[in-house]
Amino acid sequence: MTATQKPRHFILGTAGHVDHGKTELVKALTGHDTDRLKEEKERGISIELGFAPLPLAADVFVGVVDVPGHERFVRRMVAGAGGIDLAMLLVAADEGVMPQTEEHLEVLRSLGVAHGLVVVSKSDLATPDTLAMVRDDIAALVRGTFLQTAPVVPVSARTGAGLDTLRAQLLAITREIAERDASGYFRLAVDRVFVQQGIGVVVTGSCYSGRVDIGDELVLLPAKHAVRVREIQSFGEKRAQGAAGERLAIALHGVKSDDVARGDMLTAPDRFAATRVLDARVTLSPGAAKVLRNRERVRIHHGAREALGTVVLLDADEVLAGESAMAQVRLETPLVAADGDRVVLRRYSPPRVIGGGVVVDAAPAVHKRFDAAALAHLQQREQGDPVAIMERSIASAGMHGVPRAQIDDALADALSARGDIVHVGNLWLHTGTVDDIAARAVEIASAHEARHALQWGIDREELRRRLEFPHGAAVFQRLLELLAARHPLFVREDRVRAGSAERSLPPELAKALAALNDRIRAAGVAFLSRDDAQRLWSRPEPFADAARWFRSRGEWIDIGEAGWMHREAFDGAVGALRRELERRPEISVADVKECLKITRKHAIPLLECFDERRLTVRRGDGRVAGPGLSKPQTGSSNP
Repeated sequence: MTATQKPRHFILGTAGHVDHGKTELVKALTGHDTDRLKEEKERGISIELGFAPLPLAADVFVGVVDVPGHERFVRRMVAGAGGIDLAMLLVAADEGVMPQTEEHLEVLRSLGVAHGLVVVSKSDLATPDTLAMVRDDIAALVRGTFLQTAPVVPVSARTGAGLDTLRAQLLAITREIAERDASGYFRLAVDRVFVQQGIGVVVTGSCYSGRVDIGDELVLLPAKHAVRVREIQSFGEKRAQGAAGERLAIALHGVKSDDVARGDMLTAPDRFAATRVLDARVTLSPGAAKVLRNRERVRIHHGAREALGTVVLLDADEVLAGESAMAQVRLETPLVAADGDRVVLRRYSPPRVIGGGVVVDAAPAVHKRFDAAALAHLQQREQGDPVAIMERSIASAGMHGVPRAQIDDALADALSARGDIVHVGNLWLHTGTVDDIAARAVEIASAHEARHALQWGIDREELRRRLEFPHGAAVFQRLLELLAARHPLFVREDRVRAGSAERSLPPELAKALAALNDRIRAAGVAFLSRDDAQRLWSRPEPFADAARWFRSRGEWIDIGEAGWMHREAFDGAVGALRRELERRPEISVADVKECLKITRKHAIPLLECFDERRLTVRRGDGRVAGPGLSKPQTGSSNP
């Protein structure tokens, strides 16, 4: 990995029965004790979620979420498992599979976790025969689940046995799975809130999607509190940006601690909404002891929030163990969900995990049961209309886009005709992505113009870098042409400007420019050096911008590294040069000094400037007339 590449980030969640050694194992792996509460220390069990960093390689960083194992804290376990990419299910060698082992596995399955391994903890307490029996129990437990073919690693946190093997297995898994796509809209499930002195309100959570930067405007849902990001950390490291797949701590400006609660969602503004109704495909666990009946009251877990709700079965009267049905979940308190999100279902009483669901419509109308039209609509949403599937695929690709060759022409034509996608070079981009890029480009360009009032916009390549646009300059140029046609962005040569193609200078700045120009003019052919000219500039704007301003208008002539000369003085010097060469075929440095009344300090760089512009041609120690001497001289038009 090069110094500029960022490591791939994943979130690993522990799972398993109480006292099976999850926290001890995390401490042995990471060196961090995730039990931070006094009660946790006294009772020897985890009550709250714990977090620890686990760098597995230079290019792989894993954030570990340690969850409570006691049955009283299953809701907190679900909160911790909501954003994980891979799981580590622990089974103690001295006890084997226990009730919470089974329940935690069902949580992982209901949440759609697809990667992980099984750890036989406390292996130093078991004989080979006992380990063999535990392995048999594990095989029976995970049969038919995502862990059926997963590695089973015996480990002792006390002796360290097996830790290296465990790290190697975790690294191998991360090598085989994709990092979360960070191109969507930002969403973080808040699982902890606290106040830090000198910083203010801080929320922590797993980043489900998108990216977040310091200064971003966000919203806390469901209360709709507008906030601004003051600071970002990940496991104690200050960051300029956070992204999907990372554990983040975000300091917020604009709220009090009483305004935020565990289970809230911190999101990009105007992209998500709280709802009290969800349409979902619900599936009952194969091991569920009872059926799920129509209008049964259940506990619904989404992200870090638990809500009570009623399951209205739309195409069945009951759901048997291992079966599924389409349902409308009517909530007593709001959730902030999106299509495709996973939820966990627990019975109202006793509160035991019975299955899960996949959100089909996060903002549905209220349906009647067995409504054929509503069911057909939900089936289409679930299975996906080809055009809708392709639109979602292009939208999820974000700035990476989808190559035109990979999309059927008929689907592309349908989406393009609806205005959902646009082609940029050989790519299709979603119009929502294009609008997001445009908004960000306007923001970046406007901020640049505020700092550099004398520049006509931001350098195009700098804008591409700031946007983190993943394609080359040619594709970016095509994108800019598209943006300029639809948004308040203007392109001139290699610069991009926001708001208006014209710029007006503040009176104070215009006055300072005039004063500087007068000083350069007054110096005449005894031009000012670059350092001397810069010392005359006391404005906060960079002197280089002021020099570029005059040069672009042809008022200043760049005399190489030596300094700046006013156009009037330069034209006078050229006129004098022309007259001298009309009188004689060749002139020397001494002739130029005498003619222009300047010293060698100024004569040499001026003659070199004449040579560069082909006004003169050097022959030995002298100069003769060059081809440019008969042509009028114009200043540079570069901005």
